[in-house]
Amino acid sequence: YNAVDLAETNPETACQVNAFGPKLLAEFCQPRSLPLVHVSTDYVFGLDARRATPYRETDPPGPLGVYGVTKLAGEEFVRAGCARHF
Repeated sequence: YNAVDLAETNPETACQVNAFGPKLLAEFCQPRSLPLVHVSTDYVFGLDARRATPYRETDPPGPLGVYGVTKLAGEEFVRAGCARHF
């Protein structure tokens, strides 16, 4: 669910798709030893408005809106639920 503006008015839908969707995929992949590729977004960052350098995966997240929060939750579900994730 990548309708960033609509996520603010439809947080339940954004959460179902961006957070619980990846969680279900991780739960499917893990017992089957399948790799899972999860694509996130730079919207999981944003607290440092003056930043001038690109973000790295190791930088601390700081989502500002519903879209970023739900995408970050999806990342966390994938990391916690599927050992073979990218």
